[in-house]
Amino acid sequence: MSMALTERTDELSILEEMLSECRRGVGQLALISGPAGCGKTEVLDAFAERATQAGVLLLSATAKRSGAEVPFDVLVQLFGGGAAPGRLRAQMDTFVDAVPWTTPGDAAGTQALRILYAELLAWTADRPLVIMVDDVQCADHESLRELLDLASRLRRTPTLFVFTQSDDENATAALIQAELLRNEHWRRIDLTLLSVEGVAALVRAQTDTQHDPAPLPLSAADIHRLSGGNPLLVRAVLDDIRAADPRRPDRAFGQALVACLHRSSPETLAVARGVAVLGRPTGVPLLADLVELGREQTRTALRRLELAGLVTGGNFRNPASGAAVLADLRPEARSWLHQRAAELLYLQGASASTVARHLLETGETRQRWTQRLLREAAEVATASDDLDFASDCLSLALESSLDDHERVSALVRLAGVVWRRNPVAAVRHVFLLIEPSRRGLLSARQVTAVAKSLVWHGMTGEAMEVIEATGRRGGLGGPGGERRDGELGMIQRWLRSWHPPLAKMVPDPPQQPESLDGADLADGRLLGAALLSEVLTRGAEDVVRRAEDILRGCGTEVDETTLEPAESALLALLYSDQAERALTWCEPLLAAASERYAPTWNARLEAIRGEIALYQGDLPNAARYARAALDRIAPRGWGVAVGAPLATYIQATTMMGDLDAAGVYAKAPVPQEMFKTRFGLRYLYARGLYLAACERWHVALSDLLTCGELAVEWEMDVPSFVPWRGAAARLYLERGDRDRAQKLANAQLARAKQGLTRTAGITLRAMAACSGTRGGMPLLRQAVDALHASGDRFELASALADLHQLHQAMGERQRANAVFQQAVRLATECRAEPLRRSLLHQSSDEHAESMVTKQPNGGLVKLSRAERRVTALAATGHTNREIAQKLYITVSTVEQHLTKAYRKLNVTNRADLAAACMPTMADSA
Repeated sequence: MSMALTERTDELSILEEMLSECRRGVGQLALISGPAGCGKTEVLDAFAERATQAGVLLLSATAKRSGAEVPFDVLVQLFGGGAAPGRLRAQMDTFVDAVPWTTPGDAAGTQALRILYAELLAWTADRPLVIMVDDVQCADHESLRELLDLASRLRRTPTLFVFTQSDDENATAALIQAELLRNEHWRRIDLTLLSVEGVAALVRAQTDTQHDPAPLPLSAADIHRLSGGNPLLVRAVLDDIRAADPRRPDRAFGQALVACLHRSSPETLAVARGVAVLGRPTGVPLLADLVELGREQTRTALRRLELAGLVTGGNFRNPASGAAVLADLRPEARSWLHQRAAELLYLQGASASTVARHLLETGETRQRWTQRLLREAAEVATASDDLDFASDCLSLALESSLDDHERVSALVRLAGVVWRRNPVAAVRHVFLLIEPSRRGLLSARQVTAVAKSLVWHGMTGEAMEVIEATGRRGGLGGPGGERRDGELGMIQRWLRSWHPPLAKMVPDPPQQPESLDGADLADGRLLGAALLSEVLTRGAEDVVRRAEDILRGCGTEVDETTLEPAESALLALLYSDQAERALTWCEPLLAAASERYAPTWNARLEAIRGEIALYQGDLPNAARYARAALDRIAPRGWGVAVGAPLATYIQATTMMGDLDAAGVYAKAPVPQEMFKTRFGLRYLYARGLYLAACERWHVALSDLLTCGELAVEWEMDVPSFVPWRGAAARLYLERGDRDRAQKLANAQLARAKQGLTRTAGITLRAMAACSGTRGGMPLLRQAVDALHASGDRFELASALADLHQLHQAMGERQRANAVFQQAVRLATECRAEPLRRSLLHQSSDEHAESMVTKQPNGGLVKLSRAERRVTALAATGHTNREIAQKLYITVSTVEQHLTKAYRKLNVTNRADLAAACMPTMADSA
C-alpha cells in the first residue's frame, strides 16, 4: 500500500469488499468524503493499484474547478484517455466530433453517447469495471449528469463507481447526495483527521531511519498540533524538517496549505483569507463583513477549515499559515482586505495599534481619522519599546497626510523615535524640520528638541537659525509668548552647559528662569539644565539637595522626559565631588534603561557611569562602561558628545598603562565642532594625559593649556570638572619650570570650592609637588586625608606614592614602608600598572611586593569606631602627636587605641598595620 497509513486500511477494505460484490454482478457506488488534504486522493491511488493488479478495467478522471465551465471535460478524461480501450476512445472521439459544443443537448451527441454506453456495457461482460472521479463536486454539469445517468444504467453490472468530494456544502454536492440515495448499493466513506497515533505512524512510514537515524526535532504531538492531523500537512511538515532551509523554513507547509484551500469552495477560501488578514480570532460578524459573506456561510466555512485541521478557535493552527495565505493573494487584493479590516476594526472601537497594523499593510491612507490613530499607535508602541512599529506608523502618517501641521507633528515624533535607536539615522528627519521652523509650524517645545538635535550633530548654524526663527515669530515677550520665552530660556541654559559659544548668541528672554512660574519650574528639563550650568560655571549652592530633588522627580523609569534631567543632575553631583551619591542614583537608572529598547539612552547613561567610575578611581569599570557606550552607538552617532566616552576611555586606559588601547581612540577623528563644547574640554584634558604618558611633553602641554584657555573663555574653569592646571603644573615640573608649576597649582587651589574633597586632594597634591621635600609633606598629608574621604582610589594611590617618596627622601623608612603598603595595594586594585611599577621600582625593600601580597586584610571590621579612626591615620604615617591633634584627644588615648588595634589585628608594627587596615575596592564601592 503506497499510502502506508494504518488509519486508512479500513477504507481500503470497504472498497475491496465492494469490488468483490461487483464481481457477482451487483453494481456498487462509493462516495469518499472529507476535508481537503485528508487523503482522499491517496485512498484512490492505493485502491487503483490494487484494482489494476486484480485485472479490472480502471477508468479515472480528476475534476477541477477550472474545468467546470468546459462541457463534458470529466467524461472526455474517462473515456478518451489512454487507459480506456481503443473502441471506447474511438467512440469518445466520435462523440466529441458530433457534439456542437454551444448546444450540448444536440441529438447527434445523444446518439453518440448511447453508442458509447453500449460499448461500455458490452465490456463489462468480460471483466469488472471501476470508474473513479476525484473531486466530483468540481465536475462540469454535463459530465456530472451523464455520470449519474450511467451509474443508474450500470447498477446491475460488475461496475464500481468511486467518487471523492470535499466536505464543502454546495449545490453539486447536494445533487450527488440526492442521486446516490436512489441507489441501494452505495456507501459513504468519511475520512477524518489523523490522531496523534496516526501522525506517529505516518512519520514512521515517511522517515528513513536507516539513512537518517537522528531523531526529529518535533514530536508526533507537536506535528499534530501544527497540522491538525491533516495528512497532506503532516507530510509537508516532514518535508520542511528534511529541507532545513533557514531562509524558507515553512515552504512546503505553506504550499500544501494553499493547495488545500484552493481545493475547497470559494467561500472557504475567502474566509481563510479573512482569517489570515485579521491575524487573530475576531468572531463571525466581523469576519463575515470583511469577506462580504453571510454570517451562516462564514460560520460553515470556519467549521470546514476546522474539520480540515487548518483552523482552531478561529485562528490558524500554524503561525506560518497566515503568511502563506497572504502571499497567495494578489497585492491589490491583499491591500484592499487590510484597508477594509482597518475600517471595520476602527468602527468597532479596536485599539489604535490593531487598526494601525492593517493601515500599514495598505501602504497609504488619505482618511482624516487615520492620522490621529497612527500617531496614537506610535505613542503606545514607543512606550512598549516597539520602535520599528512606531517608526512605521509615523512614516505612514507623514507620507499620507495633506495637512502641514500634521506632517510636522509626525516628523518631529518620528525624529525622536529614530533618535532613541540610532542618532545617525535621525539626522535626515531633523534636517527636514528646519524649513517648517522657518514657516512657524513648530511649537516652542518642538523647536527646543530640534535645536538640541542639531547641536548634538554639530550643525550649530542650522540650530541657531531655528532658534532665531522662533524668536522672530511674534517677538519675545509678546502676547501668548510666555511659553516661547520659557523654552528660549531652556535652550539658553542647556547651551550654557553644552555649547557656551552658541549660548552667547541666544538672546536673553524677558522672563528669566529664576522668575518663571511654578508650572515652568516643575519642568525637569529646565531645572536640570540650570543646575548643571551653575555647577560648571560660577558654582552652585545646595547642589546635593537640588540634584536629588530632580532625580526623585524622574523616578526610576527612564524615558524621553526623564533622561536629560537625570543626566544633568547626575553630572551636577559628579562635578560637585559627590561621586558616591551620583553612583547611588545612576545604578537604578542604568538598570531601568537596560530593560528598554533604547540604545541611545543606554549609551548616554553608560557614559555617565564610566565617568563616575573614573572619579572613584575604578579604572577597569571606567574603561568598560565607556567602551560599552562607544560600542552601542557608533562614534559618528555620538556627534559632539562623543568627547565624553572618549575622554573617559582614554584617561582610564592611560592610567592603567594600556597606551595602545588609549592611542586607538586618541588618534580617532572627532568632529571639529566638539572643541566648542564642554565635551571638547574633557577630551583635550584626557588626550593631554595620554600624550604625557607617551612622553610627548610639548603636545601634551599644548592640549592642557588649550583646554584651560577655552575653559577660562567660556567661564567653565572649574577644577572639579577638568583640573587642567594641576596636570599642566606637573608637566612644567618635568621640564624644570617650577615657577610656572607653582603659579598654576596656586591658581587651581584658589578656584577649588570649599567642601570639594576630591578636587582639594588633587590640587594639594599638585601644590606639594611644587613645594619641595619639607614644604610638600604637610600638603601631601592633607591631600591624602581629602582623597581618602572622596573615595577616589587612583588619586589616593598617587598621593600616597608621592608621600612614600618624600618619606624615603627624608630617611623615614618605617613611615615610608607603611605608606608604600597602602599605595601598592590601591594601585593593584585600580589596575594602575604604571603607578604600581613605579612604586615597586622606587622601594628599597627587595621583599616589598611579596609583603604586599601576604598581608592580611579586612581587619577593620574588628575595631571600634575610635580605633578605626586612629589606625587609619597611623597607617598613613601620622605620628601619635599628630593623630592626637587631628582627633582632639590625648597622646595617651592614641597609644591605648593603637595597642588594642595591634592586639586585635595581630600585628606588631605600623607597616603591618597599614596592610591590615587597607580596605578593598569592593568595600568602598
